[in-house]
Amino acid sequence: MSEDNIVRFLEKISSYIGYDYDALDEAALTGALESTDDESADGWFNYPLVGTPPLTVSLARAVGGSIISARVQGEIDPVLAARFETLLDLL
Repeated sequence: MSEDNIVRFLEKISSYIGYDYDALDEAALTGALESTDDESADGWFNYPLVGTPPLTVSLARAVGGSIISARVQGEIDPVLAARFETLLDLL
């Protein structure tokens, strides 16, 4: 997804799990993706979203570009998984 859509992506995921995403969450992202690398196992930025269920969103920049890869981990049921997939398709 485009780097411009990261905040919208996190806000929407947060709404699905009842987490109140706010300005402090956005501040935590400032500069966090600069040194990430989606081709490196340890090159991802992990961010917890403490809702129901609690999730960890991992983000990393594609090498040499502005495209951001995202992974969402946690106890994700089929309905939530479908929502995430649709969201990624839209963004």
